Amino acid sequence: MPRPSSTLRLGDRVPSFELRDAVSDSTFDLDSLLANHRGLLLVFHRGMWCPNCRRQLAELEQALPSLQTAGIRVAAVLAQAWYRVRVSLEKLAEPYRFPILCDGDRKVIKAYGVWHPLGIDAFNSAHPASFLIDTDRVLRYSFVGSTQFQRASMSDILAAAERELHVQ
Repeated sequence: MPRPSSTLRLGDRVPSFELRDAVSDSTFDLDSLLANHRGLLLVFHRGMWCPNCRRQLAELEQALPSLQTAGIRVAAVLAQAWYRVRVSLEKLAEPYRFPILCDGDRKVIKAYGVWHPLGIDAFNSAHPASFLIDTDRVLRYSFVGSTQFQRASMSDILAAAERELHVQ
């Protein structure tokens, strides 16, 4: 069963952040990710070492045209150091057309209430989570998995975008 964020509820304004992208080597902040879009789908993952995380990244890549048509920007946040993510991306040779942001010190992961400090399936990482954020930086949809296997379905995310951001 999904769990709530420990810091955010639907209708809350989400915290600002600035993180480095392992794909482009650029730095993104919340405002730049939201610019010229109807919303932002911010997805949190444990790291590139996690096969379930990589599977969802591939699903996001496949769904990217539908999300872009709806005006939704996609970005992933990984609980891993930039250089480790960059090396993994180079080894996997899987191109992503959305930012893979690195949160090695877990500040953003903690601010968004998805930090997983200790457990059977993780240590100092992120619960898998998906947040849909509108242009006013308000949280409109939230899914935080209790285990590494629980992730929001793309159909649920698209339904939330239609309902909350009024996209067709």
